Amino acid sequence: MSATQQSIPVSELLDQAPVAVTALDNRGTIVFFNQYAGNIVDRKPEYLGRDIREFHQPASNAKVDAILDAYAQGGREEYSWRLKRGDKEFMVRVRPWLRDGKWAGLVHTVMQLG
Repeated sequence: MSATQQSIPVSELLDQAPVAVTALDNRGTIVFFNQYAGNIVDRKPEYLGRDIREFHQPASNAKVDAILDAYAQGGREEYSWRLKRGDKEFMVRVRPWLRDGKWAGLVHTVMQLG
C-alpha cells in the first residue's frame, strides 16, 4: 500500500461511495455498514451487533443462510442478483470476507441501477 493510500480515511470514502456496503460476521451479525447503506437499504445505527435475519423476510433469510453455509464449508464464490422494489432496481453482490486468509464473514453491496 502506498503512502498516499494510507493517508486516505477508508471510512470517509466508503460513506461517500454510491453503493451500500454491509459486512456480516460468520454468524450473520451486522458488524459494519457505510452511511450510504441507510440511503438505499434499511440500515440504522441500532442494527449494529444484531442478526441480519431480524430485518429480512424468510426467503431472504434462506438465501443468507445458504451463502453463509457455503462460505463456512470453504466456498469462495461471489453471488450476485438483481432485486426490484417498486419502480427501483438494484444489483446485489455478496463476497466472502477474509481476514488473514480465513473466512470471517461476508461483504454485501447494493447498488441502485438506473
